Amino acid sequence: MKNTLFDQYQRYNNIRKIINEMRCGDESFRILEVGANEHRNLENFLPLDKITYLDIQLPEELQHDPSYILGDATNMDFPDDEYDVIVALDVFEHIPVEKRNQFIDELYRVSSQVCIITAPFHSQQSIDAESRVNSVYKSLFKKNFIWLEEHMDNGLPNKDSLKEYLELKNIRYMMIGHGRINIWEKLMGIHFFAAKNPELAVYRQEIDRFYNSYIFDHDYTEDSYRKIVILEKARNLNLSFETSSEIPAETLKTLEMMERTFYNLCSMTGENEEENAFVDKVQIFIDCGDGFTESNSEYFQFNDVELMKFVKVDLRDFDVIKGIRIDPSDYCGFYKIDNLRLIGANNDTEIKYQMSGSFDFKTSNVYLFEKDDPNIILNFESEVGIAHIEFYISKLSTTEIVNQYVSMSVSKENEIMSINNEYKQQIEMKEAHINNLTNDKYILEEENENHLKTKEIFISNLSDNGRVIENLNAEIEHLRAGSIVKETEKQELIQQLVEKEQELSSIYNSKAWKLVVKTRRILGK
Repeated sequence: MKNTLFDQYQRYNNIRKIINEMRCGDESFRILEVGANEHRNLENFLPLDKITYLDIQLPEELQHDPSYILGDATNMDFPDDEYDVIVALDVFEHIPVEKRNQFIDELYRVSSQVCIITAPFHSQQSIDAESRVNSVYKSLFKKNFIWLEEHMDNGLPNKDSLKEYLELKNIRYMMIGHGRINIWEKLMGIHFFAAKNPELAVYRQEIDRFYNSYIFDHDYTEDSYRKIVILEKARNLNLSFETSSEIPAETLKTLEMMERTFYNLCSMTGENEEENAFVDKVQIFIDCGDGFTESNSEYFQFNDVELMKFVKVDLRDFDVIKGIRIDPSDYCGFYKIDNLRLIGANNDTEIKYQMSGSFDFKTSNVYLFEKDDPNIILNFESEVGIAHIEFYISKLSTTEIVNQYVSMSVSKENEIMSINNEYKQQIEMKEAHINNLTNDKYILEEENENHLKTKEIFISNLSDNGRVIENLNAEIEHLRAGSIVKETEKQELIQQLVEKEQELSSIYNSKAWKLVVKTRRILGK
């Protein structure tokens, strides 16, 4: 399934995800796909289900096939609830405006559980993108792309109008956006160029496979080219798959690189008849101190028929040369330069040089230029005298380009892996250092905590001692107060004792007491 054309995969894989979310165990559904044309892609994505295909036009050999039904989706000859699920993929926009509500009514009537519709909806971004994509097709094939022409004739559906109609009919629905407009435009252009040049189909398939494998799951967005509309009838859906995410930056960079490679291939393939051969040129510039100028240059015509060209330029008229620039073409692409030699003024010395230029990648003697006006610059440490420069230049065949691309990709991948491994090691070292710092932090925190507890205990003890001192002070004050009371009581008792002693003395000295004493003596008591 990953080899499916990207725009078909966008539609059918979303249907697969939605229906599999509905499915309970090994539950099987009876599905009707309307507007399916002749292909049977849905079967590849939903092998458990029984699928029937309906279209308003069918070739004669399919009209007797039990899996196909000839019919009009706006007026289907089925009873209500005939199929569990009705699927209409990029059909809605091809229905005339006046029949679109009728189309919705029929799909809803014939389904028993769910209807699923995919379609591009009207927006200025979508209109502009479709116009540009159609212009690419028209430039290549001298006519409009049939499906985009119908979009222009019928007008893309209005999302808000559809929502209003579904709400008026009390139909529960969900609407999900999938497929960023700029990616759709980019990949459709690639498809049209591949259709024009079948030799590019192999690499176009690689691009589709890359999208399906690494971009599809991240391509859900509100600002999308296509909407998925799910009409719920007897089944309430609670979809759990991710419907909003960003595409990783590295993935987008890879897609851009693949796009550039595709168009590089495109510029180097095609008819090889000599009368149709494209004429290009190799140009050599000499810097005598005033920079690289057209007046100090020489060029050699080089067309597509020639696989290799030998270039030799006599430089003996130049007294001093500060640098040499080689433009292998006017256009981007892969170029191979062999046996590049700079011979000294005495025809016996090979001049050494340092190389720079606008090439994006170089392996051995093959150069990749991703932009037009490619150049290779030979720099010298000092002013030199050169008798001549010579080299062989080749434009690589498609097979050689693919091989070089693979080789460069592997080399780049190895380089990236090496960098990643080194980076991983650095990360691991930093993580170990961070772990050590973390452990030190925990130890320090524990020490601080213990120290804090000791301080708290000390403070607590101080507080307790303070309370003891306060209690003692209070008790002392209490005792002091008691002592004063006791002293007062003592003085009072002494005073009372003195008074009693005086009273007794008075009694003992009285005549009465003396009479009592005498009486006791007489009585012997």
